[in-house]
Amino acid sequence: MDAMTSPPVAERAAQPGRLDYFIFGYNISHSLSPTLHNTGFRELGLPHHFSIHETPAVDESVESIISRTGFGGAAVTFPHKLQIGSLLDSISPSAEKVGAVNTIIAQGSGTERKLHGDNTDWIGISRCIERSTAFDLGSSAGLVLGAGGAARAACYALQNLGISELLVVNRTLSRAEEMAAHFDKVESRSFNTLEEAVREAKAPLRVVVACVPADDLGKDKIPAELFSGSDTGVLVEMAYRPQVTGMMEAATDHKGWRICRGIDVLEEQAYEQFQMWTGQPAPKAVMRTAMQTKAKSNM
Repeated sequence: MDAMTSPPVAERAAQPGRLDYFIFGYNISHSLSPTLHNTGFRELGLPHHFSIHETPAVDESVESIISRTGFGGAAVTFPHKLQIGSLLDSISPSAEKVGAVNTIIAQGSGTERKLHGDNTDWIGISRCIERSTAFDLGSSAGLVLGAGGAARAACYALQNLGISELLVVNRTLSRAEEMAAHFDKVESRSFNTLEEAVREAKAPLRVVVACVPADDLGKDKIPAELFSGSDTGVLVEMAYRPQVTGMMEAATDHKGWRICRGIDVLEEQAYEQFQMWTGQPAPKAVMRTAMQTKAKSNM
């Protein structure tokens, strides 16, 4: 069925007011997004449906889906976040700043119908940090490890949270410097090792957002000073697998540090997507329970 993991809309019985939502990406057969959003739709009595559409690139099949009158919106994941914007009528300021679209919203109808792109990744990161902090972000340094799309969302989140200093670490220093330059409302510096960043931090380092594959960073490669410089802090580990990464192991050794996982960020950004699409607050409790159950079955 040409890389599509759900039947075409025309093959499903139409329901009054029904809209179809999708996740666009590649290698996404185990995505938790359908579970989250379909649970939310059912809980609120909405006739909508969320499906996976998997393609290696933004191709004609994606263009066909977003042009349908019954298309309500989509979540967008790797590797399509940078490509999808060219097909949309507008993009939010936050998506422009992050440099990636992870949410499409169909607005209006008929000849007035427009497709709008937004980014909720940074919101998911922000909410995880906010609910985990009992310290002043304005007097704290934040460190972002990596220089890809997730790292850009993390930088934007930290800038908007009012962090006093942004430290960007990436193996290729020029990429770290290029990314940090986009976020000029916060003092930022770039490094190619964690050791350098920890040593040069001016404010207490209390927020770490890891946006690199967990396999790249075992516990033995993480300087002890990363988490020992402050009694309290929060680690946001964006990697989904393994369940406990080297970064998480290192943070666990310091009791004042709280850990947020990639699945926590997924959850929070999905709630924001749900409200953008439906205009109603997401029923978080039932969506969370369904997601956790599904996640356990995927292990």
